[in-house]
Amino acid sequence: MKEIIVEKYKESIREGQGTLVIIFINIALFIALNTIPSLRENLLLSDEISTILEKPWALVTVFFSHEVHFHIILNMGLFFFFGLELEKITNAKTVIIVYLIVGLIGSLTFPFTRLIVQRTGLVAGASAAVYGVVGAFATLRPNVVLLGSKAKLWVLVMITLSILSLILHTQTLDSDVAHMAGIVVGVICGYWLKSKEAKVSKL
Repeated sequence: MKEIIVEKYKESIREGQGTLVIIFINIALFIALNTIPSLRENLLLSDEISTILEKPWALVTVFFSHEVHFHIILNMGLFFFFGLELEKITNAKTVIIVYLIVGLIGSLTFPFTRLIVQRTGLVAGASAAVYGVVGAFATLRPNVVLLGSKAKLWVLVMITLSILSLILHTQTLDSDVAHMAGIVVGVICGYWLKSKEAKVSKL
């Protein structure tokens, strides 16, 4: 009996290795940022284009970075469930690619939206990337129930919250636009994966 449980545990780890690797990196950088504050300047995203050009890697490291406990728990909790489910129907490589593509698109919106809100400072957070993974999975399996609701309803909630935040708190326009971009690009990735899935089923 113990051997069966251990084997199932090992299998679940193998099936979710891409998701777990991303979560591990986020946790490692969270600890690093809170232990060595000077890392903020190199890992987080600046609002100044000149600084981004000097440290272009920040366009990627930013969506693996968090500074607040609640932020990382919320993002990685959501990513854990949706990332694992996406990985089950695709593979680890796909989850990582979707996360990277969506996260990068989200990062690229900041230099432009911050010209509008004129808010200075460094950005941290994986919300755009996580929202994109949710969007991709919801496009592939809209009626699968996760965390008490259908996947497509999660996307509707995220879109609604982003729009409400934009209306009620215009100073968060940069973050809200990044979140919306993440959802849209995630849905596009989902349709791309769906077309690949349809082609395979016809073979």
